[in-house]
Amino acid sequence: MRLFPLILILFSAVAALANEPTRIVVSRWDWAAAKFDRDAENDLRRGNLESARRNIAEALRRAPMFWPALYTRACLASREGKWDQAIRDCNEVLRQYSAYVPAALLRARINAALGNYSAARKEFDHVIEIQPRREFYAMAFDVRAWFRATCSEASFRNPQGAVDDAKKACTITQWKEANPLDTLATAYDAAGDFDSAGRYEQQAMGASDANEISPTLQEHMALFKQRRPVRMK
Repeated sequence: MRLFPLILILFSAVAALANEPTRIVVSRWDWAAAKFDRDAENDLRRGNLESARRNIAEALRRAPMFWPALYTRACLASREGKWDQAIRDCNEVLRQYSAYVPAALLRARINAALGNYSAARKEFDHVIEIQPRREFYAMAFDVRAWFRATCSEASFRNPQGAVDDAKKACTITQWKEANPLDTLATAYDAAGDFDSAGRYEQQAMGASDANEISPTLQEHMALFKQRRPVRMK
């Protein structure tokens, strides 16, 4: 399953509207849990899953219902293919803070990976309909575009819709981030426009954050040159 950047936050005890900024409300008992959770997120970015596992466990030992750590554990579980654990943690995060869009999108991506395409599409559509705040809105368009371009089931693919979604994600992120540019390239590949696919993949490779997903970009470029589609993993 494709990985997306983690969103680093601390803790909001009050559920806000989806398009409002997250309020940072951390009790004195949760500061240490937040520190261990932040370390776990950094571990995941570096691919150090064992260290991430230890830091998540310590965060949750100190604050068992600390939802940012539950979300980080869901991200770890999804990388390891522990789908039931990941979905349970996403459900608990959303029970505590229903406006935390990354948890909803992760749950949708897991459903897509499991072949529950209708459930995934419904959740992607819902997140976009509620118009969450800017960075989450871009993420939602990006993830739905990826689903529309790469779904293993042909009846759920929508290449032109994927192009439209990916362009919106790129516009929100000012055409500067590798991930949405790669998604746009993949959408054009799905639509059979291989020249555009190669052009936007080259732009993704030149983005300032391209090193974080460089192997993926190289893999996709090779497929585009062969005029082969990218399929959901």
